[in-house]
Amino acid sequence: MRKYYLFVIKKEFSRVYQENADTLYKTLENLYKINPKNYNYGISLYKQLCLPFNVEVLSNYFTHQPLIKKINNKNKFFYRSRKEFTIVKINYSCCIVISSLNLASILKLFDYYSKDIFVCDFENKDYFWLSKQFNKK
Repeated sequence: MRKYYLFVIKKEFSRVYQENADTLYKTLENLYKINPKNYNYGISLYKQLCLPFNVEVLSNYFTHQPLIKKINNKNKFFYRSRKEFTIVKINYSCCIVISSLNLASILKLFDYYSKDIFVCDFENKDYFWLSKQFNKK
């Protein structure tokens, strides 16, 4: 299983970090592992770097997808096919995608939402720009 954290990066930082994804990953990893005593600093850094997700828009969009089911009337969704099992949790700060595949098909829906989404798998130290995964030539 892979656990991905999706972040919408502000345009000005997206341009800067397109070719320096490792630096962006390290910054987000440090925020992920931040000491609770430093939450104020972490929140400030997050707000400078990232945009919040529009939870209502995404939840509404996911609700109307034929193969995606809502879990417990929350912002959690479930997708299952013969090859894939995926759960999505939509938060304002980031979205969490847990999937049986390395590149969950549900991630394509997030690529429609924004071209500035950066994806991190902190457990496996993996990261990528979502738009580069789906727009390879």
